[in-house]
Amino acid sequence: MGDFSISFELNQKSNDFDEILQLPEKIAKKKGFSIVICIDEFQQIAEFKDSKSLQKRLRSVWQLQQSVSYCLFGSKKHLMNELFEKRSLPFYKFGDVMYLPKISTDDWISYIYERFECTGKSISKVLAERICLTVDNHSSYVQQLAWLIWIHTKEKATEENFADAQQDLIDQNSPLFEKQTENLSSYQMNFLRALADGVKSEFSTQEVLQKYQLGSSANVSIIKRALIKKELIEIDNKQISLADPVLKLWLMKQLSL
Repeated sequence: MGDFSISFELNQKSNDFDEILQLPEKIAKKKGFSIVICIDEFQQIAEFKDSKSLQKRLRSVWQLQQSVSYCLFGSKKHLMNELFEKRSLPFYKFGDVMYLPKISTDDWISYIYERFECTGKSISKVLAERICLTVDNHSSYVQQLAWLIWIHTKEKATEENFADAQQDLIDQNSPLFEKQTENLSSYQMNFLRALADGVKSEFSTQEVLQKYQLGSSANVSIIKRALIKKELIEIDNKQISLADPVLKLWLMKQLSL
């Protein structure tokens, strides 16, 4: 039960950086096996100081390794796409791109149902399904909402437990949403309102422009680019949606939709 730590005593040389990057390859060859290194939230590399030079250095070393493979994960789809699909960046076409689908509703229902059962509580499969639908199968939110319902449940989860837990979910995330939206223009907020209201495409039609006060069709393009950059919306097959499903719940409450 004791604590321990491991450190590498490396001499400060000009080639330390490359030595560290080559360490997995050296270990793999010495031990006679292959290694897979997984790096999560890889899109964060774009925020590093002198990021492009760092990316060049990583690629120059990684692409020559024979015994090590790299799985680079990221939750921000458009940022990951930029890293690997923009010709001017070092990781352009570095490897195969895979888009992981969300965990299916059926799998989530079974998981939630079983987790309640093993703690001496119960939840109907209908209510478990509603958890998934409410947060659009977003993994962390499914678990957070299910846990909040479990907290409110004495024996069997009820509609009241669900309503209380959903309100808790919105309240817990409100400070983040307030910070994300405090500097948005009225046009940008109107655009988010339209999305929360169920509009997914055809934002340039006169009916939508007038109803949600979005200005001109050219202005809509500017709004979309700005909100994508702020990671508030995403586009998939020409369908626009809010990147965060709980933000939608918060907007609906704030704007009384």
